[in-house]
Amino acid sequence: MDQLITGPFQPIISFKFLKLKFEELLTSENPMDQLQAKHLMSILDRNPELVSGIRSVDVFNSYKKEVEQIMSFLFPSALQDNEIKAALYPYSNQYFYLSNRLKNIIKETTSDVNSVLRKLYKDNEDSIDLNPYAIILNQYYGFNVDFDRPKQIRLDDISGQTRTYRITFNADFINIYPNGNAVEITPEILDELLEHAQDERVWRRYFPDNSWTIEGFGLLSMIDTTLDGKIDEFKTHLIQASANNSNKILEDVRKIFNIDDLEVGNYIVDGDALIRPFGEDMGALTLRKGDSISCQSYACKYVYNQLFEKHLPVVLSNVPNYAKHSQGDVLSEMLLENGFKSAILLPIVFGGKLQFIIEMAAYKINQLNDINKVKLDTIMPFILSHSKRSIAEYENEISAVIQNQCTSIHSAVEWRFVEEAHHFIQDRNNGKSPSFKEITFENVLPLYGQIDIVGSSVARNNAIQEDLNMALTQTKGILQDLLVEKNMPFYEQLIYQIDKKVYELEAYFNNNTEQEIHLFFEKDIYPLFKHLKAAGVKNDGIDDFLKRSVEEKQLFYVARKQYDQTINIINKNLSSFLDKQQIKAQEIFPHYFEKFKTDGIEHNMYVGQSIAEHQDYHESVVYNLRLWQLQVMCKMESLYYTSQENFPVKLDVASLILVYDVPLTIRYRIDEKQFDVDGAYNVRYEMIKKRIDKAVIKGTSERITQPHKLCVVFSTNVIEREYLSYFEFLQSKNYIGDHIEIVEVEELQGASGIKAIRADINPNLMFNDTVFSIEDIEATL
Repeated sequence: MDQLITGPFQPIISFKFLKLKFEELLTSENPMDQLQAKHLMSILDRNPELVSGIRSVDVFNSYKKEVEQIMSFLFPSALQDNEIKAALYPYSNQYFYLSNRLKNIIKETTSDVNSVLRKLYKDNEDSIDLNPYAIILNQYYGFNVDFDRPKQIRLDDISGQTRTYRITFNADFINIYPNGNAVEITPEILDELLEHAQDERVWRRYFPDNSWTIEGFGLLSMIDTTLDGKIDEFKTHLIQASANNSNKILEDVRKIFNIDDLEVGNYIVDGDALIRPFGEDMGALTLRKGDSISCQSYACKYVYNQLFEKHLPVVLSNVPNYAKHSQGDVLSEMLLENGFKSAILLPIVFGGKLQFIIEMAAYKINQLNDINKVKLDTIMPFILSHSKRSIAEYENEISAVIQNQCTSIHSAVEWRFVEEAHHFIQDRNNGKSPSFKEITFENVLPLYGQIDIVGSSVARNNAIQEDLNMALTQTKGILQDLLVEKNMPFYEQLIYQIDKKVYELEAYFNNNTEQEIHLFFEKDIYPLFKHLKAAGVKNDGIDDFLKRSVEEKQLFYVARKQYDQTINIINKNLSSFLDKQQIKAQEIFPHYFEKFKTDGIEHNMYVGQSIAEHQDYHESVVYNLRLWQLQVMCKMESLYYTSQENFPVKLDVASLILVYDVPLTIRYRIDEKQFDVDGAYNVRYEMIKKRIDKAVIKGTSERITQPHKLCVVFSTNVIEREYLSYFEFLQSKNYIGDHIEIVEVEELQGASGIKAIRADINPNLMFNDTVFSIEDIEATL
């Protein structure tokens, strides 16, 4: 038997399990089932070898007539020309019976069907065929390991077309059982097999040749998915953005409709006017260049109603006939002028508004018709999605100018950039050399806050030390193993260097230490281990070491990975929470907001009349935003500690707010793509902001920022009184604890007389959508 592999299987061709199935039908209530079952039983009873099993293909072929009679029960005559189906020898790519349709496919293909079928059992030429092991592990042992792979083949027909078929297997009539030399597969062995899934030696160890018998026959079914594949390519090219995209999309549509010279175009519907698209890569088929005509004058009344009133597709399967009945119009004239004899017009609608028309035209009568129009139903959702994206790209021209000249702009100040973008476009269209002028907002009050990870540098260094220590220790173990096998003084010298570096790592760790260790691995360890592997030295430690260095692109990224994951999770969670809360803050009053992710989250807010386009600013606005900021900072720290147990590394955070009551001017720096405070005096605010989180209480070494405490930094008595009233209110709402302290901050360069209010944050803060306002404070007085 032409087996795919020598493998663990001994194949036996048998109809035993088919017989068992039909024996059940003998008692069926359906008389036709009983009749078929009796007929099959009589054949098998007269030919017992077909039930007991045959090991020789030649012997099996001697029962050709009987096999054809048996297969007629599984391959009904009424379905022979429709089903693509084959009966296979057990676990083989060789078939012994085919449906008529599959015979015709094989007859008309230029591909080697057996060779194509053989590829079904492997992911690629270099991979291991896992199918026999999958059958044994899942069917016999019931381990339920997922070996499923999509099975597809491609066959070239005599016309040069490639057709794609999805393959399914039916193993209802196959049984497997172990022979005397079979190895019992335990869960421990299964773990080893799955851990070394591409190591054929491991599989062979537990599945010796001929250790299992596979008995019966298989059924293969094929489904023609060629059209599905063409539609998938069409979807892919719609999503992709490239210079040749329109040509690829056109070829895809031609394949879907099986019309090699099909043409596709489109035109825009602008109110009552039809105009050619701005990009000519897929231009209009029924509008001349420079034309801009009305919908009413474009086509006959029927087409007008269908297309522009009801927004329904129009099919013209016979264009000459349409031209005769419509007595000539722009649509028929342009189609005939270009040689088209059939066409489909497809309206594209968004939000109830007709945006543009897609044209499809063919050079033969009835090539496009109401029947093959159904193919559009499958691809229409993707056309709509692509069209919506194209429209959005055009409508975003002003935004594109802003993005090109500036950067992503916050919605509160976008109006000012739109104004400047309009001026820019007008100057450009008038032939001038446009320049995007600097944008400033004067007399704005800043609000700054941060929630910072405490001791992040120490935690990061500890993670680096842990990883480097692990790398050195494992390397030392590998070298010691190599010394046992072969006494090499060079290995001893490397071990000595490792011991020295471990000591330096623990006693004198700094950036130079890390660089020296990396250099040691790159120059001494990697080349040695690669040489040993290439020389055929078998050592699991070396394999693991080299694998880690390739996969992780750096040396032993374990503790650092946990640290980085923790930072990413913290930043993601806090940033997402802050974004949601910002929506409520913008409802208080529009203001400019920006945030930065570092080892924690920082945010800046600027509020003032110059930023608000259509609203009147009042000083109560900043009071409400300051109270909002306090609430959000408490919630953010509480959120962090509530989620901390799920983080890979346990770190602490500290919250800080800087209150500055002197109005500033902020200016957008075109070259730097960001807002900055403007003016020499205003720079003082930036200096304080950058230095305050490292500040300590005057006369001590204690940082003003501490875990579980909210710290508000200020410099005037007016701010002190204002924030004490806020803190008192937050106490009543259980945001902070009973103890509130005011401390003096050591003098900073360029700033003196700074104080801080600190209070314990409630770690079990109840989260809700309530945002307290100044009115709530006044109501409690």
